[in-house]
Amino acid sequence: MERLKIALWVKPAKLLEFKQTLDHLSEKLEKHCTSLKIKETNNLQSYTIIGEWEMEDKMHRTFKSKEFTILSGAIIALCEKSTIHINDKLVGNHISKLTNIKKTKSI
Repeated sequence: MERLKIALWVKPAKLLEFKQTLDHLSEKLEKHCTSLKIKETNNLQSYTIIGEWEMEDKMHRTFKSKEFTILSGAIIALCEKSTIHINDKLVGNHISKLTNIKKTKSI
């Protein structure tokens, strides 16, 4: 099982726009994953997105999907900070790292 965890801190002025983007994309993103959870914290400014896949190849295909590209753009434009973990290992602090990642076994 492959697991991606993205922790996000949204710019306060961009919260509504980010929430609308997540609402629009979440159902479409779910089709790419075995499991997708999006958690909003109590302070409403941070989110955790957790995706799981049965196979590593499916995870990497998701990173190249139209929906993930839109999510990545929203994260870049609307968030002030992010951390990205694959299988509980920190891989970076910018969503663009995922497009350049090779197989996780080499990380």
